[in-house]
Amino acid sequence: MNNQEFDNVIKSGIKRGDKKCFRLLYQRYYSGLCQFAFQYTGRIDVAEEIVQDIFMKLWEGHEKYNIEGSIQSYLYGSVRNGSLNYLNRLILERKCNNETAAHIHRTIAYFQISQEDGSSILIDKEFEKSFKKALESLPKKCREIFLLNRKEGLSHSEIADKLGLSRNTIQRQMSIAIEKLYKMLLPKIK
Repeated sequence: MNNQEFDNVIKSGIKRGDKKCFRLLYQRYYSGLCQFAFQYTGRIDVAEEIVQDIFMKLWEGHEKYNIEGSIQSYLYGSVRNGSLNYLNRLILERKCNNETAAHIHRTIAYFQISQEDGSSILIDKEFEKSFKKALESLPKKCREIFLLNRKEGLSHSEIADKLGLSRNTIQRQMSIAIEKLYKMLLPKIK
């Protein structure tokens, strides 16, 4: 079954409230959408929540949705918008320091300019390889601190307690990591 046929079957199935079609859609796209949302948010728990929310809204409102174009574009566009909304809420709630706010602004600007809709998975995979390479180039402790914060969602204080370091050291190491990653990845983003 090609993508067009899959889209047509899934669209009509979802419109009817067919659980099997919805399950197929979920299985096909959930993992990729979570990775996509993670690129925006830097937190897997938040990424999963955004994706689950998109699927929940689609399921609850299945009768009223009329998806134009491909389902993939619709889902990736919805996740992009949900991720950008999350980042904007972070800024408004002032839950982040100046460096994190600057990073969020750069991320929002990049993704708004690129209008990423999920159709360029190849670019995402290349960027992911570049990101992993840049991450590996960080000093070991700096990388560990960055991953504890971004991947596991630990606060600076929690990381300091876990590693037996001062909060200032954690903040400095996070600043170094973000600056180095940004410098290494900026050419890949442009």
